Amino acid sequence: MKEKPNRQEPPAPSNFYARQFFRKYRQDNMTKRKTPKAPSYLDAIATDQWKRKIKQLAERGDITEEDYTNLELYCVNYSLYRQAVQNIAERGFSITNTQGTEARNPALTAKSEAEKIIIKMSSLLGFDPVSRRKNPVDTEEKDVLDEL
Repeated sequence: MKEKPNRQEPPAPSNFYARQFFRKYRQDNMTKRKTPKAPSYLDAIATDQWKRKIKQLAERGDITEEDYTNLELYCVNYSLYRQAVQNIAERGFSITNTQGTEARNPALTAKSEAEKIIIKMSSLLGFDPVSRRKNPVDTEEKDVLDEL
């Protein structure tokens, strides 16, 4: 049985151009890792969203297996949100119920609930600017504040 060679990343060099090269090297290797495929039961909208967001997380290099459930919730609710918006556009804010009277379109409630979950999952996954500021992705590149 062959052993895999112990591949270690070389130490970060001190000059600017070499640091840029190694940062690009790390990013390329993060995106080349196999990312999980979308769950098979997701519809087309949710699957498309999964592909875009998993790519974004892989490029940032901060995706873990624990995030997959949150990403799945995000994608499912994004799809529900889009379907609810389409239903509201087609049927309006009120519908005629089985008794023949006007009633609030249930898609309004579905849209509202999906929005809440999308916002929460976006925050947990770092898709919104506020959560990215709270939890920045660690880099080995030093900036002006590090030098102080």
